[in-house]
Amino acid sequence: MKNRSLYTVRSKKRERHPNIIVDANITKFKSVNLTHSKGKKGHWNIPLKNNPNKSDSKKAYVKKDIKSDYKFNYSKAFKNYELSEEDIKLLKNFLNKKRK
Repeated sequence: MKNRSLYTVRSKKRERHPNIIVDANITKFKSVNLTHSKGKKGHWNIPLKNNPNKSDSKKAYVKKDIKSDYKFNYSKAFKNYELSEEDIKLLKNFLNKKRK
């Protein structure tokens, strides 16, 4: 069964910053932050091929740290955000390397 929550963009209710859901279980989501910043102080973010926000033409990046929190702390999925297949593959490769 395919999990429909995966690779959707939501925000944490307290932060209001877009996050991409990369893993889900019964009670929690794991997510990575979506940003416009290349990175800072030697911690470079992962560039995405296409910006998931259709109304934004700026380059999008994903932070390398994975955050975990309860599902009720996240908002509903953003409707105007959609990840391309290339970006989903990029995130899956990052996650596989991170798990090793």
